[in-house]
Amino acid sequence: MQKIIFSIFLFLGIVVFSGCGNQPGAATDNSAIILFYSTECSHCQVVEKYIADNNIKDKVTFSQREVGTGRASADLMIQKQKDCKLDKNSIGAVPFLWTAEKCYLGQEEIINFFKDKNGG
Repeated sequence: MQKIIFSIFLFLGIVVFSGCGNQPGAATDNSAIILFYSTECSHCQVVEKYIADNNIKDKVTFSQREVGTGRASADLMIQKQKDCKLDKNSIGAVPFLWTAEKCYLGQEEIINFFKDKNGG
C-alpha cells in the first residue's frame, strides 16, 4: 500500500513540476517577445498587416495575445505595462509589444521594432 501511495505522490509531483499542472489560459507567457492586440483595434490591424505583408512571423519569433476575449491575456498585458512603467493613461492600450529589454506602444513603435529586426 505504501508503494502505491508513494507512486501517486511521485506522479503528481512530476506533473506539477513539469508544468503540466498549469491551467489553460493562465496569465503566463514565457516568450521573449509578446504582441498584445485586439481584433477591434484599427492600429492593431495596421500592425497585423505589416507583419503579414513582410513575413515577419518567419523571421522573428514572438507570441501574440488577443486581449479582448481573454481575461488572462488582458491581465498579463496590464502587468507587463506596469512593469514597463508606462504612463497610467496608457495602461490597457493596444497594440502593445513587450520584449525582455523594452516595451513598445502604438503601431509606429511596433512596426519600427519589426523593421529593425527584419533588417530595415
